Amino acid sequence: MRPDKFLTEAEQERIHQAVIAAESKTSGEIVPMVVTSSARYTEIELFGVVTGLFLGMLLGWLWHDPWGSYGLNLWPVIGATVGFLIARIPAVKRRLASRSRVEEAVNDRCMAAFTEHGLHYTRDHTGILILVSLLEHRVEVLADRGINEKVPPGTWNEVVDIIVAGLKSRHAGDAFCKAVERCGEILATHFPRQADDRDELPNKLIND
Repeated sequence: MRPDKFLTEAEQERIHQAVIAAESKTSGEIVPMVVTSSARYTEIELFGVVTGLFLGMLLGWLWHDPWGSYGLNLWPVIGATVGFLIARIPAVKRRLASRSRVEEAVNDRCMAAFTEHGLHYTRDHTGILILVSLLEHRVEVLADRGINEKVPPGTWNEVVDIIVAGLKSRHAGDAFCKAVERCGEILATHFPRQADDRDELPNKLIND
């Protein structure tokens, strides 16, 4: 599913307003983001091609008529094409990708998005990214060093659990808003809003 279709316009606006409300109490910057996938997983597509090619060759051999006319054997081509198309199905990729491969891909995508959208440029290094990767069904929260120096390890697991529960119950919009609100509460404890504070990053949900 495309990220811009995963949440309705009304839900995206609610998330936007939730970010504004959360940041009104803290100098932290909260960036919610939804991506189609964290990687293409080309190795799975290649596996589909090779498997389909092998099965196509096997079918061609089993159905070959030794007394028939010799012509171009299309079974390997058909098999490879079908294997490639099946391997591109998100549900298939999700099941064939190893847990370690998925975790690595989502983490890399999160790190790339963090720098791509300038979260590391905030004045006090108080940017926090909430990333939902749809293909992998994974949620990751990444905070800048200014935050991690003050909050205990495992703090963001609660935020991840809020979104995961919402995704499972098909209330993604509500879950995002609650997660943003909780991030705001945590940040406000350690980084209350200052008199000279300014909004350094966009507040809207990023779809990529």
